[in-house]
Amino acid sequence: MTQNRPADSILCEEGVSPPVAVVGAGNWLISSDNIGPRVLEMVRDRYGPEVELCDVGSGGLALLDHLHGQELMLVVDACVGYGEPGEVMLVEPDLDQPPARECSVHQIGPIEALVVARHLAPATLPRCTRLVLVETAGIDEQAEDSACERVVAVLDREIERWRGSHSSSSESSSTDKPAGLPANGGMNGST
Repeated sequence: MTQNRPADSILCEEGVSPPVAVVGAGNWLISSDNIGPRVLEMVRDRYGPEVELCDVGSGGLALLDHLHGQELMLVVDACVGYGEPGEVMLVEPDLDQPPARECSVHQIGPIEALVVARHLAPATLPRCTRLVLVETAGIDEQAEDSACERVVAVLDREIERWRGSHSSSSESSSTDKPAGLPANGGMNGST
């Protein structure tokens, strides 16, 4: 496994932020928490300039620096205790609900950071945010490799769905307003 990390952020020409962001959360040095950075490395040159890749590391509040009202944000992270080892889950978080657990500043993950943003800077929130989570409790290297490949397939599907929604809406609309995804898209639960 390579230890190279993707660039913290890749912006479109002239400093304009892309409409889609793939965010990797996690730590290369902790095998049960390296899903996000591993997947970013796998998709490094895959999607083109309309998709920003953001490595937020393991500090959840770092996500706040990458929020700029995108149309779609896909956050890739590890989780523990929500499924079978290696299970990939696609979840649309409910930011109106407080986090399920109390946490200190050292335990803030992507969901908690999004809840903070909802209260402090709601205009920066993406129109649609989906978490792509991998259950890492009890995972072995082979299952982790397979899970990362399945995460890439989920990202491919979600980005293609956004592209399809974006192109069909822009063709039928006479305004320059960007098209978003449906509020739910039927994507809660596991994949």
